[in-house]
Amino acid sequence: MPNEIPDRGIGPVEPLWCARDVSAFLNVSQATLSRWRREKAGPPFLQVGGVSRYNPVTVRAWVREQENAHG
Repeated sequence: MPNEIPDRGIGPVEPLWCARDVSAFLNVSQATLSRWRREKAGPPFLQVGGVSRYNPVTVRAWVREQENAHG
């Protein structure tokens, strides 16, 4: 895949997503995503230099968990 970072002994790693990427993937507003962060809801995120970033693999896993729990 063109967006993957070369293997450095841990396997291929996708670049982290920003809030805009995640909101587009989940089809929710960035405001909703921000509220979820404040409320400790929504997909897990990490802070990189004070900016929220998301691991795409973790976001996809969170979606699967939501499907299993609610679907």
